[in-house]
Amino acid sequence: MEEQNLILHPDVHWVKVDEKRIQLRQPDGEHITFDEHANDILNALKVLRTPSINDIKVDESISEQIKEILHTRGLLIHKDNASNFQIQRLIDQHGVSGGKVATGKNPTSVTIMGEGKLASVSKTSLLQAGIKIIDDQDKFSISEDKLPLMIVICDQEDHDFLQKMNAKAIQNKQPILFFRWFHRSFKLGPFVVPGETACLNCAHQRELASSLFPNELLAYRSSGRDDLPVYNGGPVLDQMAGALLTRQVLTILSGNYDLSEPSTMITVDPVLLNIKHSPILRIPRCRVCSNYENEPLRAIRDQL
Repeated sequence: MEEQNLILHPDVHWVKVDEKRIQLRQPDGEHITFDEHANDILNALKVLRTPSINDIKVDESISEQIKEILHTRGLLIHKDNASNFQIQRLIDQHGVSGGKVATGKNPTSVTIMGEGKLASVSKTSLLQAGIKIIDDQDKFSISEDKLPLMIVICDQEDHDFLQKMNAKAIQNKQPILFFRWFHRSFKLGPFVVPGETACLNCAHQRELASSLFPNELLAYRSSGRDDLPVYNGGPVLDQMAGALLTRQVLTILSGNYDLSEPSTMITVDPVLLNIKHSPILRIPRCRVCSNYENEPLRAIRDQL
């Protein structure tokens, strides 16, 4: 990347504390305070913010030092990327400054499973964010290491459909994310990486094991779809739903797994604006995501 094409991150700003000190304020909340050469640093930052400025005198030595500091913190970006969506810039900057960026090959596209209003709203939002959506049948022509992220979307808690898609993704070793309307809330997750994280069946089994009324929970899950609340949406809920899912997908495609939170169920109440993050422990003998089927049978002597 050529140096003349680098500019200061658009979401970075500075405050001149006094004649000697200047503070550089970063998007992630961490700040850098320089205790001397405030004016020279200020001039260097102005030029990096607007490279077309040519009437500002810049100390070359200080300018190079500032560039090195900014580069190590991911605060210099290519000018062509400055017009990217702000949320994408913030996600990228978070990863550089300490986010647990996945080292493996992340999906670069998504495929949507499910129908209904919530699926339609989500698809529109994803397309507006520039996310590539492919048909489910097209994925069979793609190599295993480039499989799209499967997004399963329901207008209600369709237990059988969710579990079916969960098993399908695990079998195909395809990453999967769930999104549905649950009573009066949006339920996002879990984000599942086959072979590495807890799956939806793990979540359901954990919930059942910790429930004070397991029989009622089982009855609820086995009830017909006609008896469950359905997402009707509207201007406010539709935009909120699209934003929630698109943000989550962007973090996954960017490899920021500390932001996308695998093995976590996220519940968002749109009325109270309450957000609950519920981590899920993987079940070692889960019949869907573990190696249960490949384990050798126990001998009788092992059970004595």
